[in-house]
Amino acid sequence: MFGDSYGDTGNNDFIPTISTGNFPPYGRDFKYGIPTGRMSNGKLMSDYFVEGLGIKELLPPYLDPTLQPHDLITGVCFGSSGTGLDNLTAQILGVIPFWKQIDYFKDYMKKIIVLVGEEQATTILNEAIYFIVIGTNDFIANYYQFPIRSAKFTLAQYTQILLDKYADYIKELYNLGAFRIAVINVPPLGCLPFERTEGFIKSNGACVQERNEAASGFNRGLMAVVHGLKSALPGLRIVVLDYYNLISEFIKNPSKYGIEVVAKGCCGTGTYEIGFLCNKITPFTCSDASKYLFFDSVHLTQKAYQIISNVFLTRDIPSIL
Repeated sequence: MFGDSYGDTGNNDFIPTISTGNFPPYGRDFKYGIPTGRMSNGKLMSDYFVEGLGIKELLPPYLDPTLQPHDLITGVCFGSSGTGLDNLTAQILGVIPFWKQIDYFKDYMKKIIVLVGEEQATTILNEAIYFIVIGTNDFIANYYQFPIRSAKFTLAQYTQILLDKYADYIKELYNLGAFRIAVINVPPLGCLPFERTEGFIKSNGACVQERNEAASGFNRGLMAVVHGLKSALPGLRIVVLDYYNLISEFIKNPSKYGIEVVAKGCCGTGTYEIGFLCNKITPFTCSDASKYLFFDSVHLTQKAYQIISNVFLTRDIPSIL
């Protein structure tokens, strides 16, 4: 697993950054109620992917010093909460940029060869599924928050820069032996509680359409990138997992999924709390996160992640197996 907080199972616990969820109420519905660095009340998509594929219960973070050989052989997470395709995005919160995640993957490859030999390692690497979820922070934590990129590039220009970087990273992974890749597109950014709050004056608390249009533009470009790579790279099996439309479906028909609240998160007021602002003394945190789509102002609840992961596993992943 590569990418950002939608997939990071705890790597940021092992680097100096404030972008982590290693304190309550994060992890409160996880096994034993222990915070693990996952930005949710429990498991993430990463965990449901390996569980649904029958591999193991949880996907461990690569930087965990207690990793065992069997953890490495059966898959790990390289993701980092707060990161993006743009290196500046990672610098803002002092997290692991995408290029560094690929460096860690190269290090991981060497460890696998030592453990099982080059031939078996090649088989493991070629037949593994590589999940990537990234792009959200480039918009909500970078382009729309700081003037550095927005002063220099139009939204269309910046989106293309991100897509070009994305294509290069996928090519690099392919050249390292990643032949089965699932890329998760960005969610409807304007419907994240954090963005609804920021745009409250304009949208009156509704989804901010300008942000959703930015996400849609990126996602259309991502589809084009994937189509081009599929044609250009022999043997590549790649699929786009439509995170955007699944979250939109939750928002349009919450009762279908047993969800009651979609406009704010469970933590605190549910409008701006994220990371260190969502902590054990934050007042008003909900008692039952399963009724919510979002746990904090950006990240989903364990229940939502489970439903979304099951859809991806049954509908989309078979196409690359």
